[in-house]
Amino acid sequence: MPPKQAANAGPQASGNKGNLAPEEILRAVVVADSFNRRFRPLTLKTPRCLLPLVNVPLIEYTLELLATSGVQEVFVVCCSHSDQIKQYIKSSRWGKSVLPTVSVIVSQQLRSMGDVLRDLDAKQVLESDFVLVSGDVVSNVNLTAAIEEHKARRLKDKNAIMTMLMRQASPNHPTRTRGEEELFVLDAKTNECVHYESSARYPVKRKVKLDPQIFKAHDEVLVRNDLIDCQIDICSIEVPALFTENFDYQDIRRDFLRGILESDLLGKTIFTHVLEEGYAARVSTPQMYDAVSKDIMARWTYPLVPDNSFTGKELYRHTRPYIYKEQVTLDGSTELREKVTIGRNTVVGKDTVIQTAVIGRNCTIGEDVWIEQSYMLDDVTIGDHCEITKCIIGSGVVIKDNVVLSKGCVLGDNVVVGPDVVVPPHTKISLEKEEDDYLSDTDSPTQTPHRDDDEVQSTDCFLGDDAVGFVYVDDEDDDDDIDVRNVAAGYLAEAEESAADTDGDQTGAQSDDEDETDWVSEVHQTIERAFAENHTVDIAALELNTLKMAMNITFADLRDTVLPAILARIDTAKPAASTSAIIARWGPLMAKFTHSSADQLHLIGVVSKFCMSAPATRGKAFVFIVRFLYDIEVLEEDVVLRWYAGLPAASDDGLGRLRKWVEPFVTWLQEAEEDSDDDDEDEDDDEDDEEDSDEE
Repeated sequence: MPPKQAANAGPQASGNKGNLAPEEILRAVVVADSFNRRFRPLTLKTPRCLLPLVNVPLIEYTLELLATSGVQEVFVVCCSHSDQIKQYIKSSRWGKSVLPTVSVIVSQQLRSMGDVLRDLDAKQVLESDFVLVSGDVVSNVNLTAAIEEHKARRLKDKNAIMTMLMRQASPNHPTRTRGEEELFVLDAKTNECVHYESSARYPVKRKVKLDPQIFKAHDEVLVRNDLIDCQIDICSIEVPALFTENFDYQDIRRDFLRGILESDLLGKTIFTHVLEEGYAARVSTPQMYDAVSKDIMARWTYPLVPDNSFTGKELYRHTRPYIYKEQVTLDGSTELREKVTIGRNTVVGKDTVIQTAVIGRNCTIGEDVWIEQSYMLDDVTIGDHCEITKCIIGSGVVIKDNVVLSKGCVLGDNVVVGPDVVVPPHTKISLEKEEDDYLSDTDSPTQTPHRDDDEVQSTDCFLGDDAVGFVYVDDEDDDDDIDVRNVAAGYLAEAEESAADTDGDQTGAQSDDEDETDWVSEVHQTIERAFAENHTVDIAALELNTLKMAMNITFADLRDTVLPAILARIDTAKPAASTSAIIARWGPLMAKFTHSSADQLHLIGVVSKFCMSAPATRGKAFVFIVRFLYDIEVLEEDVVLRWYAGLPAASDDGLGRLRKWVEPFVTWLQEAEEDSDDDDEDEDDDEDDEEDSDEE
């Protein structure tokens, strides 16, 4: 629903702050700041609320939700990048809208949702109950029913100060934010929330402690871990005042909600409204960015879909299966598979395959490019023969020829990568630096561009001869209460490897003993049993696949765990003969878990890590492992050569040592490829001679 341009802006406020009376203006507060670093380095120069989601700024979805729900006045509260947000609102359709009216409130030094509500209380801009929502919420739900329910409850009980909107979904639903799972205990009849706690992945929790008084006050309660918190709250005017009175309230769930529920003095109550239909999700992490983008293209968010032009600026044509195109130029051999959106003035070269991806406007994509489950902003240039899997690429990025971006990579604006490199999984590359330790996703960085220099080399990641940028390393999250492993769980492509390597809260992890590593132990036992009982590869693969589904793990997890167990059986005193025998026997098992080029790159990474852990002994076997995996077609020649091209010059430490070890094998591959090309040319010459002879 577009904003109305009529002169009538709706009824005036009655001034009654206790109830949400019918004649009062319905207001909403949109919090533009995110208060975390989940999308760095993309948000070093751009506020998260203005990041494009399927080529539409995120805040457009949130404002559309409020407009269709009858909200009459919207306050967008921001701290960082406020000039960009003000300029966007002013120049957009919302700048001229009178129903709802949209105003930007700039506040300094906002570090949390608690600071936002305390600031609003101090400014006294709210006169009645209001809708509180983050600026990254996507929903096609009409909030009218929930608002009316809240109003009716408030008329009966002044202590019912807030209603939280929830959506029912299975614990493994794609739009459940990984690492931020929550558990709610509700009164079965009234949906009053009587207990709340985080049920995030780390540290693992197996028990929930409930106050016995809950069962005395409520006849029946429901313990629910199947609710997605939409981060849409209908709040009474008392909520900002309670934040002012309790300065330690920062997070609206972990602090405010728990504080209200555990207080014997305040006597306030908070309820939930479980949506029975419609779509609602918050784009709070890269993983959620991926999930919500797919849902928009799959039309779960209708009418908020690309071809509906709800902002009035898009002109997409929708074809099956979920393909959306503006005015674009595609080669006849280009293949667009399911769920693809391409913005106007984009050019795509021949033999390129794009699958489950969003391409921005004014992009140029070369020949023989593979793009899968990736998202590119505007003005991106991609050279020939590139592979991009599960990545997010900022605006103005240039990717040279023969570059592989492994899963989970995030490239900030205007970065240049390549040519002829393989960027490791979960690498972040930026042109901007930040110096303030407390900057959030929406804070401004130090505007200092960097070329590929010593800082890049210190990370053992070579970005190419023409690279402009450096490897961006995440600091710990702003909130000390959040386990960094939960942050990593929200990365695109689920960075389990990164999460496992973080220190985290070791005490909390150990308190649950082996619960956290049950699947690792099970995998080890399964593969060791296969060794001891001499199982066939098919039987071992069947058992491991069964375990994968039962324990909800990935093929990457299996490669990380099974391959080192196989390689550990190599006799390093006889590296060539022993490696040949072990790979011939168990190498085909790895083929069961290795499918795409990205999988092969990950596999080489596991081998590299294994050999580097004891270079004096295992290093001798490295070249034989790679060679024999190539011989049995687990690794492809092109992948090996691309991986090798991405290594720094040979040296006695880091990745340079790997280059020195594998160099003889790569040289053989290159020479064999040249010989093959020469043979092809000779055959062509022979055929030409025969044709000439026939003509004579």
